[in-house]
Amino acid sequence: MIKISAWLAIAFGLILGVLEAVRNWGDWQWWPFWVVDYVAAALLVAGGLLALRRPVERWLTAGWGFACAMFWMSFFGHYGDAMKAGAEVSAREQRLTLIIGLMFGITVVGLGLSLLGKSRRF
Repeated sequence: MIKISAWLAIAFGLILGVLEAVRNWGDWQWWPFWVVDYVAAALLVAGGLLALRRPVERWLTAGWGFACAMFWMSFFGHYGDAMKAGAEVSAREQRLTLIIGLMFGITVVGLGLSLLGKSRRF
């Protein structure tokens, strides 16, 4: 399970970095709101690589935990805004909320796989 989680973390981290740049290109928000995505991406890629090369999964689990918490906040923030707006929510915002929700689900799976994986060293 650790190998699956590690490869998923590497792919997810790389995709997250690219999608964050695409989403914000030309309209960068205040830096704390986008730097956190790159921190998550870096933790996931580094954690995935370390878990594949060494018998230590701590960084992988930390990366998934950080990303999971970040996507929790993002998803429920967007979902709450959509619920307040009701029928006036734009199709773009609906798609974005759905994508963030799917990405949140992936982080939950990745975190679960990293926690359930058998640690080879303590």
